[in-house]
Amino acid sequence: MNFLILGDGAEELAWARAIAAHPRHSLLAAFPGFDEFPDVPEPSDLDDALAVIGVEAAVVGGGLDFRAEALRRVAAVGLAAVCLHPPGLDSEPYYMVALSREETGAVIVPDLAARLHPGVVALRQALGRGELGAFRTLRHESPVGPEGVSLARQAFPRVVDLVRAIVGEVEAVTATGAPPGPDPTEELVVHLRGPQSRRAEVRLRSGPPGPSRLIAQGATGSLTLEYDPSFRLPARLIGTSADGTETANTLQPWDSHAALLDVLVAAVAGRPASPTLLDGTRATELAEAAVRSLRRGRTVEMHYEEISEAGTFKSVMTSFGCVLLLGILGVLPAALIGPALGMPWTIYLAYLIPPVLVAFVVLQSLRLGIRKVEEQPDEPSESVAES
Repeated sequence: MNFLILGDGAEELAWARAIAAHPRHSLLAAFPGFDEFPDVPEPSDLDDALAVIGVEAAVVGGGLDFRAEALRRVAAVGLAAVCLHPPGLDSEPYYMVALSREETGAVIVPDLAARLHPGVVALRQALGRGELGAFRTLRHESPVGPEGVSLARQAFPRVVDLVRAIVGEVEAVTATGAPPGPDPTEELVVHLRGPQSRRAEVRLRSGPPGPSRLIAQGATGSLTLEYDPSFRLPARLIGTSADGTETANTLQPWDSHAALLDVLVAAVAGRPASPTLLDGTRATELAEAAVRSLRRGRTVEMHYEEISEAGTFKSVMTSFGCVLLLGILGVLPAALIGPALGMPWTIYLAYLIPPVLVAFVVLQSLRLGIRKVEEQPDEPSESVAES
């Protein structure tokens, strides 16, 4: 594939290096460009970048404001894309491109490679086989840097996808932070409840760089994955039995960019692959729930919306129906009271209600014209042992 890179930060540069070195992909253009790649064309603006002849896919990065707009534009022209995650401070950018994806066929893969790490795969398999006994809890601990990164809005949505890939769809979120408030800067602790009351915890702290730890605790032992968040260093998979015996395996450095490029190719070919746009959307929704929990000081129950034309139609018609009901409640009293106040013409307002209701019912029939999109089957995954 011929790639366009949007953005010029450290993550975008890492992607440019990975694509340039890949035997089956090439770096065709970059906006605004990199000094390290002087021979790569640098379009003058986003419009020119998207108009470059031969571009087949894009890596969407840049600042959060630019990233959201660039992702929308990339999806609108139907390009396949890897989007640096999160795409913004909330899930709105993913919702904006969901319908564009259905119309143009654009494939969007969020940059959530951690779920593909060999250590994570081994941990999921161990849980699925019941090697740790009945599942008790999953805990993720990670330092966050550099300074200025929002723990709740930027760091948490990347980490929570890894937890969600193991535990399953999260049903409730409870967050605490230091200092208190909706945007903690020193530490963030989020408790998650998944299917069948499975428990997980995410603990983020500001501080010097260090390894991240993913710890799965069962009734008969635990399994800990200790890894470098950039995946450039070897990882360790440490097993601890009930009697305290430890075993450790060293995993070699892993190429996260190559893994996500394989996911993008598979998705373009129509084969089941993850992470998907839905995974990215759910991760940002959980981040929004964590912020609400921090603000209100209570547990937030999750109720997910369907990202489709049918779901959007239902939301719009529900809102329109509520406005219509409120309008009737205002018009009908006015029509009845007007004649008593010397305004007999107001009685005719009541005659508007039946045709408006009929029009509303007719509009409901438009749902029959919504194109049905065949859903790809989810990738089989190992479920954790029943508790």
